[in-house]
Amino acid sequence: MVLAVAIVDVRLFVVPRSDSPTKSDAFVVLGGRTFNARLKAGLKLADEYPDSTLVVSTPGRTPCPRGSLPRHRLICFVPQPSTTQGEARAAAQLATEHGWTSMTVVTTADQVWRARLRFARCWDGDLRVVQAATSSWVRIREIPYEMGATVKAEVFQRSC
Repeated sequence: MVLAVAIVDVRLFVVPRSDSPTKSDAFVVLGGRTFNARLKAGLKLADEYPDSTLVVSTPGRTPCPRGSLPRHRLICFVPQPSTTQGEARAAAQLATEHGWTSMTVVTTADQVWRARLRFARCWDGDLRVVQAATSSWVRIREIPYEMGATVKAEVFQRSC
């Protein structure tokens, strides 16, 4: 049983299936402890696809990086609640307001599976989830949190 749980944990949170980056109407950078890695990956995608909008979640005291991104179309938002579910709801609302048909969520490996779940529940457009680079240690360190958050998403919060 322990081995089965370990295998599932590794598959979901350490080496998850993520999508290949491609052109999207919006690249949505999620907040969290690994925000800097996510923002760096989002900026790279925005540079590769300059017709896209870079959308940045700024929960808590995270500042909107407006001054450092003068060449990008940028939207910052504070999710309510300050969770992945709140980010998914806000991004879906922005997609509706701006007429986006494609969205790429930028997060780290530990959150890929749950971000896909949350965003797919809130938005039915062309959705991709890509992972920003982080170390294996960061991914492993996040497993306990992600396990709890995944149970919460699957059992207690099944809607958008």
